Amino acid sequence: MTTAWVLNAIGLFAVTVGALLLFLHFRNAPRQIAESPTPEAQRAYEKHRRLSMIAMGLIAAWLVIQYIGLLI
Repeated sequence: MTTAWVLNAIGLFAVTVGALLLFLHFRNAPRQIAESPTPEAQRAYEKHRRLSMIAMGLIAAWLVIQYIGLLI
């Protein structure tokens, strides 16, 4: 095994863990928004959720790149 392959495998693991943590955050999201007492808090939460979804999409894209790099 080369050093690059090992580093690539470690990076793939780290990205996968990050994607899993974001998934768990979104899974619990509906209960959190229902508890918000004010419209301002709901809007702030929706903005945070939208930005988090973008972050999760970027992590998923990076995960695909890592898999391609691992296979090549």
